[in-house]
Amino acid sequence: MGGEQVPFIAEDAPGKKVMLLGNEAIARGCLEAGVVVGAGYPGTPSTEMLETLAEIAHYHPQIKTEWSINEKVGFEVVFGASMCNARAIAGMKHVGLNVAADAFMTACYAGAKGGCVVLSADDPECFSSQNEQDNRYYGIHALTPVFEPASPQEAKDMVKYAFEFSEQFQAIIIFRTTTRLNHARGDVTLGEIQVLDREYAFDWDRSRWTFLPTNARVWRLKLLERMDKITEFADEFPFTSLKLSDKSRFGIVASGVPYAHAMDALHLLGVMDEVSVLKLGMVYPPPKKLIKQLLEHCDQVLVIEELEPFLENIVKQEAYEDGCCDKVQIHGKDLFPHYYEFPAELFSVKIAEFLGRESPIGAARTDLLAAPPRPPVLCPGCSHRTTYYAMKVLEKELNTHFVHSSDIGCYTLGFYKPVEGVDTCICMGASIGLANGISKLHDKTPVLAILGDSTFYHAGIPALINAVYNENSLLLVIMDNSSTCMTGFQDHPGTGIKITKEPGQKVDMEQLCLGCGVSPDKLWVADSNVLPDLVDKLREAVTAPGVRVFIARHTCALLEAGEKKKAGIRPALAAIDNDKCKECFICIRHFGCPALTLVDNKVQVDQTLCTGCKVCVDICPYEAIACKEEN
Repeated sequence: MGGEQVPFIAEDAPGKKVMLLGNEAIARGCLEAGVVVGAGYPGTPSTEMLETLAEIAHYHPQIKTEWSINEKVGFEVVFGASMCNARAIAGMKHVGLNVAADAFMTACYAGAKGGCVVLSADDPECFSSQNEQDNRYYGIHALTPVFEPASPQEAKDMVKYAFEFSEQFQAIIIFRTTTRLNHARGDVTLGEIQVLDREYAFDWDRSRWTFLPTNARVWRLKLLERMDKITEFADEFPFTSLKLSDKSRFGIVASGVPYAHAMDALHLLGVMDEVSVLKLGMVYPPPKKLIKQLLEHCDQVLVIEELEPFLENIVKQEAYEDGCCDKVQIHGKDLFPHYYEFPAELFSVKIAEFLGRESPIGAARTDLLAAPPRPPVLCPGCSHRTTYYAMKVLEKELNTHFVHSSDIGCYTLGFYKPVEGVDTCICMGASIGLANGISKLHDKTPVLAILGDSTFYHAGIPALINAVYNENSLLLVIMDNSSTCMTGFQDHPGTGIKITKEPGQKVDMEQLCLGCGVSPDKLWVADSNVLPDLVDKLREAVTAPGVRVFIARHTCALLEAGEKKKAGIRPALAAIDNDKCKECFICIRHFGCPALTLVDNKVQVDQTLCTGCKVCVDICPYEAIACKEEN
């Protein structure tokens, strides 16, 4: 484009070997497959896939991408594109598929016209999630195929194939990954970029896309017929393989990242050629013939999988139906845990135990000092901390304790000491939903629903309308830092910037709240980092009756620091006047900015962390903290 250097992720260079993140490899596979539309909502560990596809789209303008308002809308955008004969992918984390499930479950009846893939990124160990749900079960629930790659290279190749498969069988594909695959890097050999020669226009098959009961009953039968055909094909799935060994009667079944780790363990143990291995690329529906062959060949089978015993139950069912339960011992969750991500060392230890061998990796030493726990904290200069502190000030002033019904985002870190401003956290939008219910029964103290700007647009609006409609007395506190920060600073309707970084139509938050029915005299806006004004306005909001909205607004400290650096502005950093400091430790015990530390029981400012927000200046009752004017 105009002589611009094309990044290798978008380069048309078949055979070139590059290093890619798993999410980047998936995006590259979409380019090679001829994908036209990508949509979804940011959520770790899936986020980089759509971001990379948007970057690619800059050099391949046939691709259209967007951050959708939430995962349900994102999936609907993609399914609509599929109706128009386009290949399309929806990106979301595992809990995002819950949001999309209402549309997804019914869409699977109709299936795909243009290739349709849903990236569902699971998060074993809850690295950045509120649960560990295993979305392979959505395959059974929705009766649709589930693919699972084992490496970045396979992720690229498999997602490319997924669109062909989707069109061949007219099925929507769940492309299930886990954090370790999404965020791992590996060698990837680039393939040829496809630009499909086809017409894109709406398919006027009204009976297929309109799910009245009369149509749904017909398509339910077609769905079952489709799955029968896919089940017959499962044994021929190109990313599934069975290697039988005549040197032992041991067998292993695995897929995805656990398969990759299992192969490393077999290599470490020196038994690569002594164990039969069934590697699954499509985990649902299962390859019944291959499973039967493995069971007939082995006396002991170990199923290795993170989270639920999904494959283990399938293998046991096949063993029962084949009448070989008494012949084969099937192990799984009796050896490997039912929870968390498996560390690489665990594979060697447990596979050795399964084989009756000694593992070269011994038991973990217990005489070593453990690293001190480091709970996640709000960043230095984070305006959310100031809003929580203002709540604390008013709780003390009013001699009460607010109910803090929180949501998913950076502000959820307010749960930890010393902030302790979060009492509930379930899912996106639940802060207001729960507050609706709590307010009906808890009239002793104010009920606060706390969520961020992106989350408000994602899932907060219906619950706010519900509060207005049902006259549930609550205070909605929107912590607006002008970004979807926890997942990597993505834009949203409140910023008016699209995924391509081009300007879009900004959706005004205040006008939206008024449109939901909030009275103009029940809406307050304050700069989160101007503490005196913040407390005064929040006091009015807390003590008022009815449905109220308080918008605490200040740009994310990390984004603000970047903007100042670009502008050449050097912020004035805070410093302690030890002569004035009375060692009350309010700044440490109640505010808790990481830049404020104790050295020899004296408060000091770590100026490598200080952002110059100046909030600590307002907090100190003895005027012992000061900032010079910025240059």
